[in-house]
Amino acid sequence: MEKFEELLANVSVTRIPVGRLSTNCYVVRSGTELMLIDPGMTQNRELEEVATVIESANARLRWVICTHGHIDHISGVDTIMKRFPYATLLMDPKEAELARDPATSYAVQLGSTYVMHAEASPLAAGQEISLGLITYRVATIVGHSPASTVLIAQDHTFVGDTLFAGGVGRAATRDAFEELLDGIRKTLMVLPPVTRIFPGHGEPTSISTELTTNRWL
Repeated sequence: MEKFEELLANVSVTRIPVGRLSTNCYVVRSGTELMLIDPGMTQNRELEEVATVIESANARLRWVICTHGHIDHISGVDTIMKRFPYATLLMDPKEAELARDPATSYAVQLGSTYVMHAEASPLAAGQEISLGLITYRVATIVGHSPASTVLIAQDHTFVGDTLFAGGVGRAATRDAFEELLDGIRKTLMVLPPVTRIFPGHGEPTSISTELTTNRWL
């Protein structure tokens, strides 16, 4: 498995593409604390790879966060929470509900019967999450899913499947797609141009790049 590491101010980000859809699973470290974002692992070797990154970091896994409830972002949650029971799982309640229905999580469409059983503490817009030396502000963008979570720090943001390099997330209806675009513009495109964007799939990008090259924005 490939993994990619970036160093930013007071934080390191390890990106590990996992699962059939190459979902970006992130291990984020600041100080002596870790955060795991979107554990979409489906195979034992992927689970072991991610667990090895966590266990070899000489830091404590504090948070596990799923940006939304689609199967490719949640399929490794239960295994991770059993392996690291001291960590706290955070999800927006609407997304946690999605993750417990294999039809709405798109598990059925991908030939899976997976249902998330782990209990998640609620995550909501305006909440702040501390990790080591930094703090993330929680925002919510509607459209790709009922309440996709975005994590915003001073110089970077984790955006799930709302925004990609050169593209945006899918939506089930035209109205939902317009909601998604509106949320991206009001929540993300107002961030400093140098802000690093870590999406749910594909390569990282920046606000300035997307403002100048993304045809949807």
